[in-house]
Amino acid sequence: MTGVAALLAVLLVVVVALAVRARKLERQARAEAAETAARAREAALLAAVARRLLRGGSLNSQLAWISARIAETLGADGARIEFAAAPTARDGERAVRLPVEGESAWLYTTGGAPPTRLVDPLAGILDITLERKRLEEREKEAEAARQGNLAKTAVIHLVSHDLRPMVHAVADAVGTLSDGDEPSRRARHAVALATRLVDDLVDLSRMETGTLRPEAETIDLRKVVAEASEHARRTHGEHEILVELPDDLPQVSADRDHVARMFENLLDNAVKFSPPDVPVRVTGGVGGGRATVRVIDRGPGIPAPQRARVFEPFFQGRPSDEGGGLGLAVSRGFAEANGGRLVLQSTPEGDTAFAVSLPLS
Repeated sequence: MTGVAALLAVLLVVVVALAVRARKLERQARAEAAETAARAREAALLAAVARRLLRGGSLNSQLAWISARIAETLGADGARIEFAAAPTARDGERAVRLPVEGESAWLYTTGGAPPTRLVDPLAGILDITLERKRLEEREKEAEAARQGNLAKTAVIHLVSHDLRPMVHAVADAVGTLSDGDEPSRRARHAVALATRLVDDLVDLSRMETGTLRPEAETIDLRKVVAEASEHARRTHGEHEILVELPDDLPQVSADRDHVARMFENLLDNAVKFSPPDVPVRVTGGVGGGRATVRVIDRGPGIPAPQRARVFEPFFQGRPSDEGGGLGLAVSRGFAEANGGRLVLQSTPEGDTAFAVSLPLS
């Protein structure tokens, strides 16, 4: 009997162990089934979100629908998505950052399962949606730029082939008028401004399209500056211009017409903004394999916030009733096309200087 009892005891232990093992396997199977079901719900959610976003429409208008589906999938009381620099979780909410490229986004859930597995794939879908939006915006901008370029090309063609010859013909005719009377002086001044504006428009267009072709030659900057000074006096009256260039200023290599136009623009600006009794100064020197000439005036100056934009086309750093805001943009284009530089140098004493540097011959 003792042996039978021992055998029964052993069998009982085995049965109990098997029962425990079976229950453990059953719990594990239920957990795996629940995990599989959760993953299936999450996969279905991500597929639904992707389909909805790929159909188009604003992402912001879809966030409420996406949030409701997330809450349903996680068994949460609520969910929401927010694009913000920092999280703004409400009472009871769990905040998780969505790693969206170039944006700061957050997923908030109240109750339910943690959204751990949803974070990366959901952020990937949002990334694709945002990138598509950016591409669409760039396509719109490119089309707008293309249309703008077509319009600009048409205007430049009109200016170059129709308006420019007429303006130069008028300038030639006005040049034959007598020098003494005031109407003749005003006519010359008006025609000079119109001619310069038309020439600047054409040259600016060539710079932007890369069709400006400098023809380099050896240039004496002292002679070019002297001619530009005389041009400024004829255009604006006998304003004093002090040319203080060193006698040994070396020659440079550049397109003579471009350099002449550049200094005419700079001296016109300097005389225009200088007080009548204050001379414009032109100084120069050599350094770094370049000759530098500075055109200096003591006008109202250029406000510090505007100095970075002073070379933009049509931007006027100092108020004026004359010119179209193209002179400095065109002058910088001429300088760079000839391997040089044009920079603004403002001093604490109130001087405004535009410095032209060109490579030595």
